[in-house]
Amino acid sequence: MQVYQAVVPETVSERTLEAYLIKALPLLPQFVIRDAFSRRDVKMDGKRVPADAVPVSGAKILVYTAWETELPVIYEDSRILLLNKPAGISCEEDGRGGMTVQGILDARPDAPKLCHRLDNQTCGLLIAAKDPVTEACLLDAFRSRSLTKKYECLVKGIVNPRAGKLDAYIVKDERLGRMRVVSHQSPETKQISTAYETIETGKEKSRLKVTLLTGRTHQIRAHLAFIQHPILGDDVYGDRGYNQKLGIRRLMLCATDLILNAGGVLNDLDGRAFHIDCPF
Repeated sequence: MQVYQAVVPETVSERTLEAYLIKALPLLPQFVIRDAFSRRDVKMDGKRVPADAVPVSGAKILVYTAWETELPVIYEDSRILLLNKPAGISCEEDGRGGMTVQGILDARPDAPKLCHRLDNQTCGLLIAAKDPVTEACLLDAFRSRSLTKKYECLVKGIVNPRAGKLDAYIVKDERLGRMRVVSHQSPETKQISTAYETIETGKEKSRLKVTLLTGRTHQIRAHLAFIQHPILGDDVYGDRGYNQKLGIRRLMLCATDLILNAGGVLNDLDGRAFHIDCPF
C-alpha cells in the first residue's frame, strides 16, 4: 500500500477535496483518487473524509492506494537520471501543498537530487544527480551555461521576424510577486538573452523553438510577453481573456531538448543530446 500526502495551502480555489487532490496529486489518475474515496482510504488530519468534503487550509491529506506513481525516465545510468516532468507537478515544495518531483526522488533508494528546476506548469526534461560529485559537476555546468536547454512553446500572434535573438533586462516586481522585463539597465536588473525560431504558424498563433542563452526565473514567459507574444495558457504574464477564448487551461511550454557539456565526471557524455516530443 502506497501513501500520498498533500497539505492544503492557505488559499485553495477547489470546492471539494476530490477536486483539490486531482490537482495536488497530478501523477495519480483521477480514477485512483475516486477509488480511494470509495474505499474510504482518504484521511484529512487523521479522519476519514468523503470526496465532497471541503478542503481545510493547512490540513494534512493522506491518500492510501496500491497505485505506484512513476516519473517517466528518459535516460539513467549510475550517475544521472533524466526525467520527463509532467505539467502540474512542482519540482520542490512551493506552497501548493501537493506532491513534488524531489519528494518522489527522495523515496528512491539512490535519492537523486535535482540540479535545475522547471515551473509547476512547464513540462519536459529534468536532470538529477545520484552522488555529490556528479551533482557538483552539473550545478557548475548550469551556472556556467555550458549545457544547452531548448524549449517548445505556442505563443499568441505571428512572430516577426520568424527567428532572432532577444536581449533585455529582467527584475523582480516585489509588489506583484513576478518578474518584469525592461529595455534599460539599472542596478536592480539582470541581463537576459533568448533565442527563438518559428517552427510553424497558425491562425493568430505561432509554434516556437526557444533556446535559453541566460537562465533567469520565468525568463521565457516574461521575455515573450514583453515582445507582445505571450505563451498560450500563461495567465500570469499572458492574455487571460485570449486563453479563455481558445479554451486553453495549461501553459503551452515544454523543455524538449538538453545537450550535455558538463566535463568532469561526465566528460564521456559531453555532446550527448536528449530530446522528447512536445505533448501539445
